[in-house]
Amino acid sequence: MLSAVKSLLGNVTLYVALQKALGSDRLRYRCLDELALKDGDTVIDVGCGPAYYFPRLPAVTYYGFDTSERYIAHARKRFGSERAHFSTEIFGEAHLGVIPPADAVLLLGLLHHLSDEDSRALLRVAAAALAPGGRVIAVDTCYEPGQGRISTWMSDNDRGEHVRTPEAFVALARESFGEVDGEVIDDAIRVPSSFWLMRMASPILTRA
Repeated sequence: MLSAVKSLLGNVTLYVALQKALGSDRLRYRCLDELALKDGDTVIDVGCGPAYYFPRLPAVTYYGFDTSERYIAHARKRFGSERAHFSTEIFGEAHLGVIPPADAVLLLGLLHHLSDEDSRALLRVAAAALAPGGRVIAVDTCYEPGQGRISTWMSDNDRGEHVRTPEAFVALARESFGEVDGEVIDDAIRVPSSFWLMRMASPILTRA
Protein backbone atom coordinates (compact mmCIF):
# COMPACT_ATOMS: atom_id res chain seq x y z
CA MET A 1 0.00 0.00 0.00
CA LEU A 2 2.80 2.39 0.86
CA SER A 3 4.41 1.91 -2.56
CA ALA A 4 1.06 2.69 -4.20
CA VAL A 5 0.80 5.93 -2.21
CA LYS A 6 4.33 6.90 -3.24
CA SER A 7 3.54 6.30 -6.90
CA LEU A 8 0.46 8.52 -6.67
CA LEU A 9 2.68 11.42 -5.67
CA GLY A 10 3.66 11.70 -9.32
CA ASN A 11 0.20 13.21 -9.86
CA VAL A 12 0.62 16.95 -9.32
CA THR A 13 -2.87 17.58 -7.97
CA LEU A 14 -2.65 14.71 -5.48
CA TYR A 15 0.86 15.70 -4.46
CA VAL A 16 -0.11 19.29 -3.65
CA ALA A 17 -3.30 18.16 -1.91
CA LEU A 18 -1.33 15.73 0.27
CA GLN A 19 1.27 18.38 1.11
CA LYS A 20 -1.48 20.70 2.33
CA ALA A 21 -3.45 17.98 4.09
CA LEU A 22 -0.39 16.89 6.10
CA GLY A 23 0.74 20.46 6.70
CA SER A 24 4.01 19.96 4.81
CA ASP A 25 3.35 23.21 2.98
CA ARG A 26 3.75 25.02 6.30
CA LEU A 27 7.21 23.54 6.68
CA ARG A 28 8.25 24.96 3.32
CA TYR A 29 6.71 28.32 4.14
CA ARG A 30 8.76 28.37 7.33
CA CYS A 31 11.91 27.92 5.25
CA LEU A 32 10.92 30.83 3.03
CA ASP A 33 10.25 32.99 6.08
CA GLU A 34 13.73 32.13 7.39
CA LEU A 35 15.30 33.63 4.28
CA ALA A 36 13.35 36.92 4.44
CA LEU A 37 13.62 37.29 0.68
CA LYS A 38 13.01 40.68 -0.88
CA ASP A 39 12.10 42.08 -4.29
CA GLY A 40 14.96 41.79 -6.75
CA ASP A 41 16.63 38.79 -5.12
CA THR A 42 17.75 35.85 -7.24
CA VAL A 43 16.59 32.43 -6.02
CA ILE A 44 17.61 28.96 -7.17
CA ASP A 45 15.22 26.21 -6.10
CA VAL A 46 16.63 22.71 -6.61
CA GLY A 47 13.97 20.01 -6.45
CA CYS A 48 11.20 22.58 -6.80
CA GLY A 49 8.49 20.06 -7.76
CA PRO A 50 5.38 21.91 -9.00
CA ALA A 51 6.55 25.04 -7.10
CA TYR A 52 3.15 25.51 -5.47
CA TYR A 53 4.68 27.97 -2.98
CA PHE A 54 5.92 30.34 -5.71
CA PRO A 55 3.07 32.85 -5.15
CA ARG A 56 4.34 33.40 -1.59
CA LEU A 57 7.66 34.76 -2.88
CA PRO A 58 8.27 38.48 -3.38
CA ALA A 59 9.23 39.75 -6.85
CA VAL A 60 12.37 37.63 -7.11
CA THR A 61 14.07 36.19 -10.17
CA TYR A 62 13.47 32.49 -9.75
CA TYR A 63 15.12 29.42 -11.27
CA GLY A 64 13.38 26.13 -10.47
CA PHE A 65 14.91 22.72 -11.22
CA ASP A 66 13.27 19.32 -10.94
CA THR A 67 13.74 16.01 -12.73
CA SER A 68 9.97 15.41 -13.02
CA GLU A 69 8.74 16.59 -16.42
CA ARG A 70 5.17 16.49 -15.10
CA TYR A 71 5.96 18.80 -12.18
CA ILE A 72 7.94 21.22 -14.32
CA ALA A 73 5.25 21.36 -17.02
CA HIS A 74 2.72 22.23 -14.32
CA ALA A 75 4.97 24.92 -12.84
CA ARG A 76 5.70 26.47 -16.25
CA LYS A 77 2.02 26.60 -17.11
CA ARG A 78 1.04 28.26 -13.82
CA PHE A 79 4.02 30.43 -12.96
CA GLY A 80 6.40 30.67 -15.93
CA SER A 81 7.30 34.25 -16.78
CA GLU A 82 10.23 36.55 -17.44
CA ARG A 83 11.23 36.19 -13.79
CA ALA A 84 10.28 32.54 -13.22
CA HIS A 85 12.25 29.92 -15.14
CA PHE A 86 11.74 26.16 -14.81
CA SER A 87 13.98 23.36 -16.06
CA THR A 88 14.12 19.55 -15.96
CA GLU A 89 17.90 19.70 -16.13
CA ILE A 90 19.92 18.57 -13.12
CA PHE A 91 21.33 21.69 -11.50
CA GLY A 92 25.11 21.57 -11.73
CA GLU A 93 28.35 23.39 -12.51
CA ALA A 94 27.27 24.09 -16.09
CA HIS A 95 24.63 26.49 -14.79
CA LEU A 96 27.06 28.64 -12.80
CA GLY A 97 28.08 30.69 -15.80
CA VAL A 98 24.49 31.11 -17.00
CA ILE A 99 22.43 31.89 -13.90
CA PRO A 100 23.29 35.07 -11.97
CA PRO A 101 24.77 34.62 -8.49
CA ALA A 102 21.96 33.69 -6.12
CA ASP A 103 20.89 35.41 -2.93
CA ALA A 104 19.29 32.14 -1.84
CA VAL A 105 19.40 28.48 -2.83
CA LEU A 106 16.50 26.28 -1.71
CA LEU A 107 17.03 22.57 -1.10
CA LEU A 108 13.64 21.71 0.31
CA GLY A 109 13.13 18.01 0.96
CA LEU A 110 15.98 17.05 -1.34
CA LEU A 111 19.17 15.94 0.45
CA HIS A 112 17.55 12.88 2.04
CA HIS A 113 16.91 11.61 -1.50
CA LEU A 114 20.60 11.87 -2.41
CA SER A 115 23.59 9.72 -1.52
CA ASP A 116 26.48 11.26 0.40
CA GLU A 117 28.44 11.62 -2.85
CA ASP A 118 25.59 13.32 -4.69
CA SER A 119 24.80 15.53 -1.68
CA ARG A 120 28.42 16.69 -1.53
CA ALA A 121 28.39 17.51 -5.24
CA LEU A 122 25.16 19.47 -4.97
CA LEU A 123 26.28 21.39 -1.89
CA ARG A 124 29.55 22.34 -3.61
CA VAL A 125 27.64 23.73 -6.57
CA ALA A 126 25.15 25.49 -4.30
CA ALA A 127 28.05 27.13 -2.46
CA ALA A 128 29.61 28.26 -5.74
CA ALA A 129 26.25 29.61 -6.95
CA LEU A 130 25.84 32.12 -4.10
CA ALA A 131 26.26 35.86 -4.35
CA PRO A 132 28.16 37.57 -1.51
CA GLY A 133 26.00 37.27 1.59
CA GLY A 134 23.87 34.58 0.00
CA ARG A 135 22.45 31.65 1.93
CA VAL A 136 21.33 28.07 1.38
CA ILE A 137 18.46 26.52 3.31
CA ALA A 138 17.57 22.84 3.40
CA VAL A 139 14.92 20.84 5.19
CA ASP A 140 14.80 17.06 5.31
CA THR A 141 13.23 14.16 7.12
CA CYS A 142 15.68 13.05 9.81
CA TYR A 143 16.35 10.68 12.68
CA GLU A 144 16.86 12.29 16.08
CA PRO A 145 17.17 11.21 19.71
CA GLY A 146 13.88 10.98 21.55
CA GLN A 147 11.93 10.49 18.35
CA GLY A 148 8.59 8.79 19.01
CA ARG A 149 7.42 5.56 17.47
CA ILE A 150 5.19 7.18 14.83
CA SER A 151 7.84 9.73 13.93
CA THR A 152 10.44 6.97 13.55
CA TRP A 153 8.03 5.03 11.32
CA MET A 154 7.58 8.14 9.16
CA SER A 155 11.36 8.51 8.81
CA ASP A 156 11.75 4.80 8.03
CA ASN A 157 9.09 4.95 5.33
CA ASP A 158 9.93 8.27 3.71
CA ARG A 159 10.36 8.21 -0.07
CA GLY A 160 13.97 9.30 0.45
CA GLU A 161 16.49 6.48 0.80
CA HIS A 162 19.10 8.58 2.63
CA VAL A 163 17.37 9.87 5.76
CA ARG A 164 20.13 10.92 8.17
CA THR A 165 20.72 12.30 11.64
CA PRO A 166 21.21 16.08 11.97
CA GLU A 167 24.91 15.45 12.65
CA ALA A 168 25.28 13.59 9.35
CA PHE A 169 23.61 16.39 7.39
CA VAL A 170 25.83 18.99 9.10
CA ALA A 171 29.00 17.00 8.38
CA LEU A 172 28.19 17.05 4.66
CA ALA A 173 27.39 20.78 4.68
CA ARG A 174 30.57 21.77 6.51
CA GLU A 175 32.64 20.51 3.61
CA SER A 176 31.34 23.45 1.54
CA PHE A 177 30.20 26.10 4.04
CA GLY A 178 31.94 27.94 6.85
CA GLU A 179 28.67 28.64 8.64
CA VAL A 180 26.23 25.79 9.26
CA ASP A 181 23.49 25.61 11.85
CA GLY A 182 20.00 24.25 12.15
CA GLU A 183 17.25 22.88 14.30
CA VAL A 184 15.01 19.85 14.57
CA ILE A 185 11.39 20.65 13.78
CA ASP A 186 8.87 18.15 15.09
CA ASP A 187 5.69 20.21 15.20
CA ALA A 188 5.37 21.42 11.62
CA ILE A 189 2.99 18.84 10.17
CA ARG A 190 -0.12 17.08 11.41
CA VAL A 191 1.51 13.63 11.71
CA PRO A 192 4.33 13.18 14.25
CA SER A 193 7.50 13.60 12.19
CA SER A 194 11.02 14.93 12.61
CA PHE A 195 12.74 17.29 10.16
CA TRP A 196 16.15 18.91 10.14
CA LEU A 197 16.09 22.55 8.98
CA MET A 198 19.65 23.53 8.04
CA ARG A 199 21.03 26.99 7.26
CA MET A 200 24.29 27.38 5.33
CA ALA A 201 26.36 30.45 4.50
CA SER A 202 29.97 31.61 3.97
CA PRO A 203 30.93 29.26 1.14
CA ILE A 204 34.30 27.59 1.38
CA LEU A 205 34.29 27.16 -2.38
CA THR A 206 33.89 30.39 -4.36
CA ARG A 207 32.39 31.05 -7.74
CA ALA A 208 35.03 30.97 -10.46
